[in-house]
Amino acid sequence: MRILQLIDTLDPGGAERMAVNMANTFHEMQIPNCLVVSRSQGQLGSLVIDQNSVSILGKRNTLDIKAFWKLRAIVHKFRPDIIHAHSTSIYWAVGLKFIFSKAKLIWHDHLGISEDVIKNNPRHELKWMAPWIDLVITANESTADFWVDQKLKSADKIQYLANFPYLKVKKKVKTDVFTFLHLANFRSEKGQKTLILASKRLSDTGLKFKARLVGKKVDIDWWEACSQMISELRLATHVFLEEARADVDQLMAEVDAGLVASDREGLPVALLEYGLAGLPVISTNVGQCPTVLEKGKYGELVNPGDAIGLADAMEKLIVNPQTAKESGQRFQSHINESYGASFFIEKYADILERNFHQKLTQN
Repeated sequence: MRILQLIDTLDPGGAERMAVNMANTFHEMQIPNCLVVSRSQGQLGSLVIDQNSVSILGKRNTLDIKAFWKLRAIVHKFRPDIIHAHSTSIYWAVGLKFIFSKAKLIWHDHLGISEDVIKNNPRHELKWMAPWIDLVITANESTADFWVDQKLKSADKIQYLANFPYLKVKKKVKTDVFTFLHLANFRSEKGQKTLILASKRLSDTGLKFKARLVGKKVDIDWWEACSQMISELRLATHVFLEEARADVDQLMAEVDAGLVASDREGLPVALLEYGLAGLPVISTNVGQCPTVLEKGKYGELVNPGDAIGLADAMEKLIVNPQTAKESGQRFQSHINESYGASFFIEKYADILERNFHQKLTQN
């Protein structure tokens, strides 16, 4: 079994982190694999264990023929059994199928479905590409249901498979005050403003805490609006905006709890990483988050956009640190048992065998 992954960049993001996690897991299992990055390596590139397995195409635009020919050469040399294309890399992956038809093409759709997505990003072009896609994997069940309803493929060719974390847990660093981590790129749907409003409510009560908002500046205007909001609400000693970091393991060790404040999600890898790190969590009730938390058994759930509810949940953790710690330990056990790398690989292997009659084994 030889697997080639294709992704646009390795900048910080959920799909990108999954590509890295899969590459590292395949490497540890001694499954021949390569990770082809269309545009730039980004910060996450350094996390790939086998650097020799990574190829950067230097793609400048969609019609960059030179970069596509480089991809073609890599495919002909590596001769994959599976081409696993993440998110928007499916467009070039379909182009590969015309040249290298023997490989099975899997499209891994990481985008969470919402009314906004359906309206502004319906992706109608995928319907004419569907005949060249052998299987669709989605990061949440609602996206799988959406593509079934859209008749992109037959229902048995659209599979939901939960993301998984890959994190080397580090020793906890003692914090001066209870510290929250919100690990998400800066885009409007990630809910940073809701978190800032919740922080203002907590600040007004006199509670001591910090909230670290860490992520890539995908939307510069959104980053600047968040920064201005922190200034106007006089939260500079409580809320901190930080650019993306590759050393997520160290970041997790520096905080006391993890937050997901998104308006929509698939299955955020950050939520799973919080669990691996043993952090208590608060999440909005979106995507697969309530499933992961088993409707509140392993963490607090609040409605998206509900700053008051988020503030109340954050206060509960601040004033009950020992209870919060115990909640994090239970969540850690749950993630290891139900969402770890071995669980993902078992399901992935089953999908390959059922659909392609191929075993996920070493060559």
